[in-house]
Amino acid sequence: MGNYKFDDNIHKKKQLPAGQRGIGCMMILLFPVISYVAAMTLLQGEEVRRVFYRVSPKLFGAPNIPKLLWKVDAIIPLLNKIYSWTDLEANILLGLLILLLLSGVIGVIYAVMYKAVAPARRDPPPTRRKSSKKSR
Repeated sequence: MGNYKFDDNIHKKKQLPAGQRGIGCMMILLFPVISYVAAMTLLQGEEVRRVFYRVSPKLFGAPNIPKLLWKVDAIIPLLNKIYSWTDLEANILLGLLILLLLSGVIGVIYAVMYKAVAPARRDPPPTRRKSSKKSR
């Protein structure tokens, strides 16, 4: 047999650590749900509701569904269900704002933690060049 070795260590170096993969998964799957629930909770308060009503009163009430979609018979039950949800557009808008803020805060916290734990950066040694006189 030849001198063949399996080098799994090479592939392991290219992968992200489990903690970094877990944070990415949490941000993709959990944060939109958390932000939407937080938006629904915040819009129950009168102060936040008043601020969003000043931005646009059309955000509250039944969602605006184009008339062309109502002509498709196959999706009318789905459209009736969506039309029954009140304040959907305000919930989505506030949810997106909360998602943006939450992702930014978690990103800053993660960067600070990585900076504290990461190995020290070392500058490469200066390159040595031979100086030679050039004739003209």
